[in-house]
Amino acid sequence: MINILYIQPYASHVGGVDTVLLQLVQGLDKTRYKPYVVLPAPSPYVEKYEAAGAKVLFTTLAVFGKPTDLAYYFRNIANLLRSIFSLKRIVHQYKIDLIHSHKMELMGGNIVGKLLGIPTLQTVHELPRKPLFAYKLVGFFNHLFNDKVIVLCDRSKVMFKWGKKQSDKLIKIYNGIELKPSADNETAKTNRLKQELNLKKSEKIIITVARLSPMKGIEYLLKAAYITKQSHPELKYIVIGDVAFESEKGYKDQLMALRNELGLDHVYFLGLRRDVPDLLKEADLFILPSVYDIFPTVILEAMAASLPIVATDVGGVPEMVTSDTGDLVPPMNEEALAQAIIGMFHNRDMSQLAQNSKLKVQQCFTHQQYVDSTLNVYNTLLSRKKTSNGRKIVHE
Repeated sequence: MINILYIQPYASHVGGVDTVLLQLVQGLDKTRYKPYVVLPAPSPYVEKYEAAGAKVLFTTLAVFGKPTDLAYYFRNIANLLRSIFSLKRIVHQYKIDLIHSHKMELMGGNIVGKLLGIPTLQTVHELPRKPLFAYKLVGFFNHLFNDKVIVLCDRSKVMFKWGKKQSDKLIKIYNGIELKPSADNETAKTNRLKQELNLKKSEKIIITVARLSPMKGIEYLLKAAYITKQSHPELKYIVIGDVAFESEKGYKDQLMALRNELGLDHVYFLGLRRDVPDLLKEADLFILPSVYDIFPTVILEAMAASLPIVATDVGGVPEMVTSDTGDLVPPMNEEALAQAIIGMFHNRDMSQLAQNSKLKVQQCFTHQQYVDSTLNVYNTLLSRKKTSNGRKIVHE
């Protein structure tokens, strides 16, 4: 049995890193791998990890991201020392064979791996932001203390380039989604959503699924909807999602005020919904106007539902949305967004784009491909190591 220690530094209550890590834990062959997940505190994901066969442990973890106060780094250096001590104890107690850390600002597990001669890798869920030198510095420590570093998209690689030298430990692995049987069956669209909103059959539904957060740029979608309303009143906009944190409520209030100010009676905020896959199937076009995003899997879910895509050129989005599946526009540009939306209905073969979207997900972005690619990295690292029972690991 190969014992793997996963470390996630945030006790999150919504998606994000936990969603991706949970997919990985679920995809492990439990007859060969035993997963252990370390978190800093309890969260709603604890039960999900345990249901997937993982043992969840709690300990102090150290992160070195954007400072929140003057004592930030001093506090985290102290946390780092405590973290190294407790993680070494966990590694010995559970006879860990490999350590996989998530988030580039997390330090501790990678250092313990180096101290004990255990293979380590780190998945970077970040994009470079200002000041870039700070991200490059953290990237250097990721390079130094890990045997491999996984990035989600090409744009993250700049954090691992210092002058003319780039890390030789980088591996790009795309996140994936599970294609459920319902996503593979070609079914006719129903009019349930149009009936719910009292829309005409001839009207077109443009859908967005996103957290109501400034990073998602929903205000630019509203401004684009205002522009298209003048010449194309048949276009109706659906926004699925809500705030995830108390600090985002002010942003939601701003969106509602802007909607009223612009008289956007053709824009519908439906909040959180449990029937998102069904709603996607009833739409004609998917929009994601993010200002900042690294690899939004909601685009993959829309593509799996056979939808053409209009999205902003941020993060790894250009590696998902190409000219054969949709259009890219600059972020924070409502004029470009509006023109792309209109162009999709008047200048593009949307049925062909829809077919291409679904095919691309099946070929490049499945959950199984994500798990298999990660396991290939594990196998490469473990092939040079002996397991806790003293035998060398041999993989076919």
